Amino acid sequence: MDWAGAHLAETFDALWIEDIGGLRSQAVLGPPCGATGARDYALALGAGHLRARVVPDGWRDGVRLSGPVRYETAARGESLDAAGLLARLLAGLSDLPEGVAQRTIAEAEAIRDRADLWTDTAETLQQEVLAGSALAFERLAAWRDRPFHPLGRARHGFDDGDAVAYGAEHGRLFPLDWWAVAREGCAAAPGADPDGPASTLLDAAQRGQLDAELVRRSLSGTHVALPVHPWQAEHSLPMAFGPEIAEGRLVPLGFRGPLAAATSSLRTLAFPARPDLHLKLPLDVQTLGVRRTLPPQSLHNGLHGAALLAAARARDPWFARHVVLADEAAFWHVTEPGGDLFAARPALLGCAIRRLPTDGAVPVPLASFAVAPLGSLPPAVSALGLGAGDLPRLFAGLADLVLGTALGGACLGFVPELHGQNALVLLEKGEPARLLLRDHDTVRCAPAWLAEAGLPVPAYHLADPVRNTLLLRQPEDLLAYVQTLAIDVALRAVAETFAAAGTGFTLGAARATLAATVERVLARAALPAPRKDVIAARMLGRETAPFKAVLAPLLATVRIGTSMPSRVVAAPNPLWRGEPTL
Repeated sequence: MDWAGAHLAETFDALWIEDIGGLRSQAVLGPPCGATGARDYALALGAGHLRARVVPDGWRDGVRLSGPVRYETAARGESLDAAGLLARLLAGLSDLPEGVAQRTIAEAEAIRDRADLWTDTAETLQQEVLAGSALAFERLAAWRDRPFHPLGRARHGFDDGDAVAYGAEHGRLFPLDWWAVAREGCAAAPGADPDGPASTLLDAAQRGQLDAELVRRSLSGTHVALPVHPWQAEHSLPMAFGPEIAEGRLVPLGFRGPLAAATSSLRTLAFPARPDLHLKLPLDVQTLGVRRTLPPQSLHNGLHGAALLAAARARDPWFARHVVLADEAAFWHVTEPGGDLFAARPALLGCAIRRLPTDGAVPVPLASFAVAPLGSLPPAVSALGLGAGDLPRLFAGLADLVLGTALGGACLGFVPELHGQNALVLLEKGEPARLLLRDHDTVRCAPAWLAEAGLPVPAYHLADPVRNTLLLRQPEDLLAYVQTLAIDVALRAVAETFAAAGTGFTLGAARATLAATVERVLARAALPAPRKDVIAARMLGRETAPFKAVLAPLLATVRIGTSMPSRVVAAPNPLWRGEPTL
């Protein structure tokens, strides 16, 4: 399937599960036909009908698109791409907030219109992945972006030139801008260098150039130099900090460097000569309905999340052997008078240094196993020296690491943010050996279960302690994050890509592997038998499971913030042991 067809299928799938515009509940399905069980799909819409061909899903009870989508009236018919499908459905929703439908359709159209900017990189990117560079794996993970979100590629704020210059798919190197921040307006993490990140990021010659400019401009004793993404320096900071710039409390510098490139996270940068070092910067571009800024409370929360994960490694032998933590303890950010961590402007200027303890292994983002730009076998698999016959064993190894971390953590009282970009796989002799976790600011916790396991409750900074999703009142709610992020986002994407390779790997086999892995993780967990039974029943015994809806919440969002609009709803459970009813 070409990229446009895949995007249409992902969009249809999301619309079906969330039942946007009655795409599922108001549709008419014809009888199953042939060996594939294909069915005609029809939905009355306005003056005409949406028509398509669907087949049984294979992952959960339901259907998925198997061909083109058309809109037909008595007078004419037209084929629809993903943007056209969204436009037709949203046109019939009269209760959307003003401007939301236009915004959503514009994002879908921008994705379509810019498709050539990344699809043209497919062949070159595949070659670079096969060469085994760490940055190429990051670029591969970005090539498909978030498979669970059909608007994941929308980058509001970038024009075509920005998308090429700063998007991970192209792997372009660019120098960092640097700004000097008055010391009284700059905060650092506990233990971070009060003089800023320059000593870590710059070599001796570059540090000499930066220091010379600070001396020449009489800033060396009064200001701290911070790196800035060049897009942010041009488009965001001058408007946000006009008074501070005019008064000399913020000073754009002439120094540039070092050269960096985007990772799969877009706002996180890598340095080709230093694969164990990343730099996270605010980038006020909107993706997934989120402003990609760097809120100070998230930086501080990351310290507490990392401390909990470190305590789990000390407490649990499996975690000690199989889970590795990125060091994200060094960060700096501007402050407002009074030090309000939740103020808006400090999220626009700051940075965090990330060190990756890989012990010489190439870190492979979990999401890169779910990407095959040219079809067939994912290049991340081939780069490891593996072939089609290795897919079942590789998937089982990935499942054991991911569910061992997510479900094993839930048994102890926490779940890391385990989607495909946040988890890096470290392999030994082609086998998944360890999971390297990054972005520790959203480790969800159940204080009651943490206390039972003898683990600390993170002292998170919470804007709304009552409605927060980091400290959960009901411990069983942790399992929803295992089911949504670990299984239905990260591992589902890998399973579908393996199945699409046409090598005999099937979604049914993947689901069986996941169910067996759940049982194995629970068997080794040090839990009372009644709680194991409760967890097993929720994971495997229910016909429905939590599902992370993203389109309906986005359509209800007028003002874009710093958290992705989402809501947990129910969908057919892919690990249910019963028979499909469709």
